[in-house]
Amino acid sequence: MKRSIDRPLALITGGCGGIGMACAREFGRSHDLLLADMSADRLAEFERQLRDEGYIIVGSVAGDLTDNSVIGSLMDRIKAHGSLKVLIHTAGISSALADWRTILKTNVLSTRRMLDAIEPHVTMGMVAVVLASIAGHLAPADAEVDAILDTATTDDFLDSMESHLTRLAAMTAGNGTSFSYSGLSGPAYGVSKRATIRMAVKRSIGWAEKGARIVSISPGLIWTPMGRFEVDHGEAAAEVLAQTPLKRWGTAMDIAQAARFLTSDMASFITGTDLRIDGGMVPVRMDDKY
Repeated sequence: MKRSIDRPLALITGGCGGIGMACAREFGRSHDLLLADMSADRLAEFERQLRDEGYIIVGSVAGDLTDNSVIGSLMDRIKAHGSLKVLIHTAGISSALADWRTILKTNVLSTRRMLDAIEPHVTMGMVAVVLASIAGHLAPADAEVDAILDTATTDDFLDSMESHLTRLAAMTAGNGTSFSYSGLSGPAYGVSKRATIRMAVKRSIGWAEKGARIVSISPGLIWTPMGRFEVDHGEAAAEVLAQTPLKRWGTAMDIAQAARFLTSDMASFITGTDLRIDGGMVPVRMDDKY
C-alpha cells in the first residue's frame, strides 16, 4: 500500500520478536513503520505479512544494532521520511539465550548506540520507549557497575566486567532476587537492564528541553518465544511465573498497549521513568525493600 497522506513514523527495533511484532501491529494502525531486526529472513517475512495486512512499511534494516553501519542505514531511512515520531526499542537478548559478554554488548551497547544516533533527530513531541526488564529492578544497585555501564561506548568495558559479575553472583546467590543461570548470564542480564532503565532516566532532561520524552518499560514474564524459553530452561524464571500474583503470563499486547499509552498525549507529563508490567512480581520479590 502506498502512502496517501503524511503520517508519523514509528521505528520498531527487535521487530521480529514477540513484543516487537505486537508493537508493529499496534503502532502500524496510525504510523508508517520502519523495522529493524537481527534476522534478515524473518524480517523480510514479517514485512511481507504486514504489507499483506495493509500496514505501511517505509523500510526495514537487518543486522546487529551494535554495528554503526546498521544504525546509519536506519538514520538514512528516517531522514528520507522526514522525521521520527516514535521509537520503540525492544531489541535485546535474555539470560538463557547467550553468554554474559553477548548479553552486555547487545543490551547495553546497542541501546546506547541507538539512542546516541537518534538524539540529533529528536524533535518536539517525539517519544522513545526502551524495553528493560523486572530483572533490572531485582539486580543489586552497585555503584561501580553503574559507573562502568553508564559510560560504556565500546566493547572495551567487557574486560572489566567479569570480576564484578562474579562478585554480584555471589552476593545474590539463593536470595531470590536474581534471575540466576549457570555462569554469569543472570547477573549480566540484570545489570544490563538496570543500565537500560538508567539510560532513559539520564537522557530525559536533555530530551525534555527539546519537547520530547523518553521512558522505559520493565516487563515480567511475557508469553513470547523468548519468555517461554526462559521458563523452560531456567529454574528462577519458572519460579517467578509461579509466584506472579496475577496468576497469568503477560502478553505481548500488554506491553504494546502500554507503549501506545506512554507515547500518547494522555502521557504527555510522563518522562524519565520506568513502568513495571509484571503482574505484581517485583513487590513479591522485593517486599522488604518497600
